[in-house]
Amino acid sequence: MHLQASTGSHAPRLLAFTAVAALAVLAAAACGGGTASTPTPATSASVTSVTAPVDGIPCESNEQLTYHIHAHLWIFVDGNAVTVPAGTGIHPGRGCIFWLHTHDTTGVIHIEAPTQRTFTLGQFFDIWGQPLSATDLLGHRTDASHQIRTYVDGQPYTGDPARISLGAHTDIVVEYGPPFPATPAPFSFPPGL
Repeated sequence: MHLQASTGSHAPRLLAFTAVAALAVLAAAACGGGTASTPTPATSASVTSVTAPVDGIPCESNEQLTYHIHAHLWIFVDGNAVTVPAGTGIHPGRGCIFWLHTHDTTGVIHIEAPTQRTFTLGQFFDIWGQPLSATDLLGHRTDASHQIRTYVDGQPYTGDPARISLGAHTDIVVEYGPPFPATPAPFSFPPGL
């Protein structure tokens, strides 16, 4: 998708994309975006220069589709599901999109790069502007009575969740608690993803 102003057949698509992104931002604000259950994507106030690379990942004017895979992320804090915001890593006002981004609130992370390489969950969180480590999930820190549990493709993961590789159809669960909900069923990727 081309994000710069266009006079050709991409112009209606860009206008629709910008309108949807604007509505998503307004909806998030109206619903109290930024609370523990709905962290908001990084804004111009929290990212000094959206066009500057984050962890070596640039924000470019075009999607890069040479390497195009999808992973999925579930997040739970104190037993409650946390929505990964639509438009994370997409900045229509600045005309750019990061190689790691979301289009909706399903938790699907789009990995779209000009070459195949390893990307991590930590890079996605950095683009999002949210903390992730073995001791911090979205600002919720571990202590004597709270911990972070992580699962990759249904199996417990004991390392730093920021180091989890994002592969094709990797299904990731990151939880802070207790309480800890039952691990969700594997995500069913829609056809074409």
